[in-house]
Amino acid sequence: MKEKVSGRLFLLMAAAIFVFCAFFSSSAYSTDYIKVGLPISLTGKYDVLGTRNLQGVRLWAEWVNKKGGIYVKEEGKKIPVKVVWYDTKSDKDTTIKLTEKLINEDKVHFLFGPYGSSLTLASAAITEKYGKLMFSHSGASDKIWSQGYRYVIGVLTPSSYYYKSTMELLASLTPKAKTVALITEDNPFNLSIRKGIKRWAKQLGFKVVFDEVYPTPPSDLSPILSKVKRLEPDAILASCHFKDGALLAKQAAELKVYTKFFALGSAPSTVEWWSAVGPAGAQYTIATSQWEPIDAPDPSRFSNWYGPRMTGKQFNEWYKKRWGKSTDFRGTQAFAAGLVLQWGIENAGSLDTDKVRNALNKMDIMTFYGREKINPKTGIQIGHGMVSAQWQDGKKVVVGPPELAVGKIVYPRPR
Repeated sequence: MKEKVSGRLFLLMAAAIFVFCAFFSSSAYSTDYIKVGLPISLTGKYDVLGTRNLQGVRLWAEWVNKKGGIYVKEEGKKIPVKVVWYDTKSDKDTTIKLTEKLINEDKVHFLFGPYGSSLTLASAAITEKYGKLMFSHSGASDKIWSQGYRYVIGVLTPSSYYYKSTMELLASLTPKAKTVALITEDNPFNLSIRKGIKRWAKQLGFKVVFDEVYPTPPSDLSPILSKVKRLEPDAILASCHFKDGALLAKQAAELKVYTKFFALGSAPSTVEWWSAVGPAGAQYTIATSQWEPIDAPDPSRFSNWYGPRMTGKQFNEWYKKRWGKSTDFRGTQAFAAGLVLQWGIENAGSLDTDKVRNALNKMDIMTFYGREKINPKTGIQIGHGMVSAQWQDGKKVVVGPPELAVGKIVYPRPR
């Protein structure tokens, strides 16, 4: 008799536990909100750029929620977006912990990646492990998409293509540049850019006369610059982040390192570049940029337009009104990541990860950030292109490609 009672008690307890778990499992993924997680750098070496990412994502969420949310067919209603974010402190281990926290404790439906390729790689390993879809808005290294991951969607031009349009611009200039010096920060993002530069140099007929990689973070780049100065190349093509790029430009000015063309990757695309580097170092430097606030593209010209019907310039004005300061491409592409997620949910009609991932295979849209289309197999971005901008008397002027240029490049740089 005692055994029967014990058996019944065990079954009742098991049933209670099942109901308890089922209740909390279903309520954990409540459809009151579409929860989107963001592990992002608000302090540390990526603080400025990570803050801009967060502002872009929040602006997208605000825009969506003013319209009532995202329509999900399976739920038969519009569902508002809720962004959950934590500061990674620009640290890899913290990024990993916070990515797991967002998935396991906050129960987010989807994630936006952290700032930078090295942190995005760290986060991607976790999102892939749990089968969560992550949108990489600020991690561009091709290495991210060479891991065989299925759930990482690229929003920005991959790093091996960062310099393509800028080097095509250089090849079109007179007098013709023949020799180039490569200076590269040692991290996955910039090493991938360097690999692309070498490919484009070979195709466009440039001779690489100097190629050095420096450890990160650097305290002094003058030894490298002194070597470059002795070689007198026609162009310096640097691959760096904002802070080390600013150091490189300032020290180049101090050492009077002259080249006809001085490009520093995405570092000069940052709105703080002129004030951080100073006129002597920043004047006529070239930026490779994912986006610039110009009167293009024109929404009326595209049948596949998606998102707010505004130009890049109008978006920048909207962003400035909301946050009190203009943005560079970091804030814009974070907003664009939201649009890509939104398109995926609407076209899948579901919040199911695999259904949204499959829907994105068919995406080919135009936004104020540019075209968005992925390789269905890898998730890498194949639709978006880069622009080249030059700092001229305190203003960043888009000088290429020709169809987007709003001004002429100053070349060769005056001594």
